[in-house]
Amino acid sequence: MTFSRLLFLSLLLMMQPMAEAVTLPSWLKLPRLSKKEPLKLPQTKVLVGDFTGGTGESAKKALVDELTSSREFLLTAESPEFTLSGSSIGGRVTGKLTRADGKVVLERTYAAPGLDENLRGFSDDVIYAITGRPGLATSRLVFVSDRTGTKQIYMCDTRGREIQQITHHTYGAVSPSLSPDGTAVAYTAYRLGFPTVLVLDLGLGWERTVTDTPGTSFGAAFSPEGQRLALVMSFLGNPEIFVTDLNTNTAGCISDTVGAPSSPSWHPDGKQVIFSDDRGRGPRLFIAEVPEKGKNEARLYVWHTGYRFCTDPEFSPDGSSVAFTTQIGDETAVVVKEYPRGTVRVIQAEGAQHPSWSPNGRYLCYSQHGTLYVHDLRTSHRRAVLTQYGTISEPRWMR
Repeated sequence: MTFSRLLFLSLLLMMQPMAEAVTLPSWLKLPRLSKKEPLKLPQTKVLVGDFTGGTGESAKKALVDELTSSREFLLTAESPEFTLSGSSIGGRVTGKLTRADGKVVLERTYAAPGLDENLRGFSDDVIYAITGRPGLATSRLVFVSDRTGTKQIYMCDTRGREIQQITHHTYGAVSPSLSPDGTAVAYTAYRLGFPTVLVLDLGLGWERTVTDTPGTSFGAAFSPEGQRLALVMSFLGNPEIFVTDLNTNTAGCISDTVGAPSSPSWHPDGKQVIFSDDRGRGPRLFIAEVPEKGKNEARLYVWHTGYRFCTDPEFSPDGSSVAFTTQIGDETAVVVKEYPRGTVRVIQAEGAQHPSWSPNGRYLCYSQHGTLYVHDLRTSHRRAVLTQYGTISEPRWMR
């Protein structure tokens, strides 16, 4: 375990108030710290200046909290490269981002019902304006938990707040996938006695079955544009990976296997799908090239990872890497490998599984021994987002 990760955990234990204390799992041991690895700090300097208005002080405090949590900037008054200012009246926020040379980079009004919601939106816009990468304050995680006795799907923000149970199926629901705009979730339910993929509109509350074909369907993943799903269907007999168009309800097979395919995930260009397939020698990863409309043949090949056990693959937002679950010793581990070829990095061993990338590609979320974690790939810091909330599995980040 790295020095920076241990230092973060130690500070977390000292700084958390008792009412919000993070309970670390019993298996996590803190060995003696090594001084070989320095703590890495963000380089861009940002000053959070004055916020006027009746709720100005509350707005400034909430903004500092969000930007500190993002770990994107060094908040300081010493030679800042950018300055934030604005006003807040009754929760309505007007925010401005000014460069050191006086140029206004961003100025916008946020009028959502809640102050916190407005400040999260401003925080994400500031991060995008400075770094060109999405902020995560308004991002969401979906995950599976058995805290009610059956596995159901829940949603929360990236700090484990605003938890919502979004499925209530008698026989449970698993394998969630959020649409890119966060308005819908596809998942597998067992309401008819066998697995079926459903899509739930989070705004309107209605849900529909993706396909009315016989047999089972499970493990759906939204495409980058949100109009297609990759999923496993068995109406041909043996399970295969299909791509279905949500607008036309048409589907095409992109795999050809005698094994047990699972866990499809899209490349960000929408032209490839990676999935796991167990053909009797342990699950390996395969790449299927999705044919364009009017073409019938899909090219399929093995993607060699160097591991004999590979499941739960997911492409990074820029398509340059794949995170997946493998097995090291007797326990699972989360691994990242460059794509299409390159180095392999073990992110977390000792039972970690089900990795999913943040929209900016800097973080992974995963579950480990029933706890939901967010892991900073740049600094190797990680934090427990949700613990003692039933057994958590299959987390997925809103892309």
